[in-house]
Amino acid sequence: MKKTYQRIIIITFLLTLLILYTINSTLIIKSIIDYTKLFYTKLFSTNFIFFMLSTILIDQGLIELINNKLKLNGSIFYVTIMSILSGIPSGSKYTKDLLDKGLISNKTANYLLSFTHFPNPMFVLNTVTILLNKTLALKILICLILSNLIIALIFKPPKKEVITINDSTSKDFSESLSKAIIDSLKVILIIYGTSVFFYLITVIINKYLTLNVLSHVLLNGIFDLTKGLFSISLLSNKLLKSLLIIIFFSFGSLSIHIQIKSIITNTSLKYKYFILGRLLQILFATILFLLSYFIY
Repeated sequence: MKKTYQRIIIITFLLTLLILYTINSTLIIKSIIDYTKLFYTKLFSTNFIFFMLSTILIDQGLIELINNKLKLNGSIFYVTIMSILSGIPSGSKYTKDLLDKGLISNKTANYLLSFTHFPNPMFVLNTVTILLNKTLALKILICLILSNLIIALIFKPPKKEVITINDSTSKDFSESLSKAIIDSLKVILIIYGTSVFFYLITVIINKYLTLNVLSHVLLNGIFDLTKGLFSISLLSNKLLKSLLIIIFFSFGSLSIHIQIKSIITNTSLKYKYFILGRLLQILFATILFLLSYFIY
C-alpha cells in the first residue's frame, strides 16, 4: 500500500512538471541551453578527463604499485587524492570502480563513501571568491577538506585489510582507454541528466512562487548545488553567506544525492554511509569555519 501511494505521488508530480514545462516551453528550453553551457564549460571539461584517467590508472595497476612500493593503503590514498582533485561526485565513482574490480572490500568501500565528498578546489575558490572574497574562499575550502579528513579518522578501520591483487588484472592500454571513455561518458551523462532535472524544478518553482530571499536561496540549494550557490549572491550578510556555502557544499543537493544513488546502484555500497558522512561534514565544517572566522 505504501509503495502504491509513493508511485501515485511520483506520477502526479511528474505529470505536473510535464504540464508546467509545456506551458513554459520557451523558458524551459532557454534554461536547458544555459545550464548545458555551464555544465560543458565548468564541469564536463574537468570531470571527464579525471574520470577517464582514473579508470586507465586503475586498469594499469596503480593501486598495486602504491601498495607495494609506497607501503600505503593504495585504495584509500588513491580515492582520497583523486576525489579532492576531481570534485563531487568523483569519490563514489572511484570507490565503485575499485569495488567492481575486487581491489577493496565492502567495508572499505562504504568507509570511502562516507568521506570522499570533496568539491573541486578550483570551483570552490573561483565561485566563493566571486560571492565573498579570496580569504573566505580559502578558509571554506580548507574547512571542507579538513572536515572530511576528520570523518575519515573517526571511522578509520582498526586494521588494514589485506587484499591480494593479481598482476594479470593489468589490461592492454588501448582496451583500457576505450573502456575508460565509455565508462566516463556514462557517469557524465548521469551527472548532467540529474542536474538538469533538478535545475528545471528550481526554475519552475522560482517562476510560480514568491519567496523571501533566504527561502529562495535555501530552496535552490536543496534542489541544485550550482543554482543554490549562485543565488547566495542575493544575500548581504557575509557570515550567513559563508555558512550556507559550507552547508550546500557539505550536503550536496538532491541532484547530487540522486547522482550518488545512481552510481552505487547494483553494488554493495550503502547510501546510509554517504548521508551520515554529509551530516557530519556539515557539523564539523561549520564548527571549523566559525572558529577560523572569529579567531583569525
